Amino acid sequence: MSGPGSVTGAEVRGNDDDEGGSTVDTAVAPGADGAEEILVADSTLDETADETVDETVDEVEETIEEAVDPEAPWERLSWRMLLVDPLGSLTRLLPLFLISLWLGSNRSNYWFEIIVISLVVVGGFLRWVSTSYQVGRTHIILKKGFFSRQVVTVARRRIRSVDTESDLFHRVMRVSIVEVGTGRSDAGKSDAERFRLNAIDTTKVEPLRDELLAHRRALDPSLSEEDEEQWGSKYGEDIARWRITWARFAPFSFIGFGVLFSLWLITWQMGDMHGRIMDLRMVDATTSWLDSLGQPWAFVGKGIGIWLVAGVLAVITYAIRYGKYALTDHGSLLYVQNGILRRKHQALDKARLRGVEIRLPVYLRMLGGGRLEPIMTGTKKGAAASTLLPQAPIKDVRRVAIRILGDETPVTVPLRRHPWKAARRRITRGLLPFWIVAGLIVLVRIDSGPSADIWVRWGIPAALVIFLALSVDRIRMLGHALLPGMLVSSHGSWSAKRTVLEADGIIGWTVTQSVFQRSARVATVSAATPAGNGVYSVMDMAADEAWALAEALTPGITDVWNHDGDPDTDTPASPSMGVRRR
Repeated sequence: MSGPGSVTGAEVRGNDDDEGGSTVDTAVAPGADGAEEILVADSTLDETADETVDETVDEVEETIEEAVDPEAPWERLSWRMLLVDPLGSLTRLLPLFLISLWLGSNRSNYWFEIIVISLVVVGGFLRWVSTSYQVGRTHIILKKGFFSRQVVTVARRRIRSVDTESDLFHRVMRVSIVEVGTGRSDAGKSDAERFRLNAIDTTKVEPLRDELLAHRRALDPSLSEEDEEQWGSKYGEDIARWRITWARFAPFSFIGFGVLFSLWLITWQMGDMHGRIMDLRMVDATTSWLDSLGQPWAFVGKGIGIWLVAGVLAVITYAIRYGKYALTDHGSLLYVQNGILRRKHQALDKARLRGVEIRLPVYLRMLGGGRLEPIMTGTKKGAAASTLLPQAPIKDVRRVAIRILGDETPVTVPLRRHPWKAARRRITRGLLPFWIVAGLIVLVRIDSGPSADIWVRWGIPAALVIFLALSVDRIRMLGHALLPGMLVSSHGSWSAKRTVLEADGIIGWTVTQSVFQRSARVATVSAATPAGNGVYSVMDMAADEAWALAEALTPGITDVWNHDGDPDTDTPASPSMGVRRR
């Protein structure tokens, strides 16, 4: 892991664990500066642009021309893209076609479908004709776009990863998608700005990846040819591989419910298909038997039945998404591959790694499971984020985290507990959903009369026990640890996580206090970083230690409060949160 990323600032998002009306103090780490890594030019010019814009575009075009290698050939995408691209687009449009056919089942013409298919085929042909790329000695260049021409130029010395991807159609046609990554600036780029080749012959993928990553040897002339081989995709040491027993964690996630909801929408749109499913002998008999039990057992039984169906779908989806998963150490790179129908290969540069995040939601912890995510510059956020380890046994999650960090202390160190008022806030905030549920049950009782008394007798106590248990779990998970050059924090229950963040990757700090936090004398400390989610917080720690924590990890960060200055100066010190004049 390397030093701090070069950025000019950070966007600090609001924390979902704080109330409104908060006090915010922010400081930015000294020495952060900007860096551009990819040059993108669009040849579609506005005729009314002024001379300044014209001169800028001319300079960009001259720069692109200088990047072109006259000795390197220009390559085209595989001709098989003419089949793969339309098939993929038509598959995504399949629900639209089904709805169209269902709504117009009595019509005699299908001009709508014919026009859409024709446009998809023509669009795929134009993309193939207008796309070409060059792998030069100093740059790689991608030209694309038929109506709006774009040129993407990447300096080879800035290449940090070469990822590949292939769905079912790509694998049948023996082609792959290749995407070149340059680091943290990749996270905010649109599809038009990415260096993405869709698609090239699979036999060319391995040589292309090895060639694009071999430049890293030039950064350190002391490395030997044997050292360079470990950067190739055919070498490396396995850290973890997918096991079929990991699928037992899939039902305890929301994947299956999402798939089930999508299938329900499709069958509902198809009219009689939904009715046919509900009229199946097994479904009808099960529903009738549950209804005979009365409430609340019928409600609970139907909920368990839905969960079982969603669990089966989750296991299938999990196996398709993460089957053949493997995490391999290639020296300076971590190589991740997964997927059965849609194969993905990602090369993650260790130089961009700023820590790891161990996801420990309560529904996985009850089964002894967890998930591991990287805190890394240049990775996508949200669902498209890079995953180091999917749902797996917690012992494997910790083992992989220790291997990547090179030290077991951040993973195993006991955390420092926060003040008792922070624990009280976990309970009061954790019981807020209970009051909502209890209120709804009371409204149902008022509306339905004595027939709903059983919901009052069973529903309210059950909800109280559940939310109290979650509150106690949030107390148990709350804490932090300050290690040399590293911050470890933990919070949450339903979405609990343990974050290990490198101090060198922190570019700024924000301390916030809501009205309720001020009365409890606690504060939330947020570390801003160009890696991962951008902000990682220590929740509800003692307010008088907040800025002391920031100063310990980023020396000089509190100089902005002038706590070492002349007491008679007009510049005020932070009135609380651990910063005092000497």
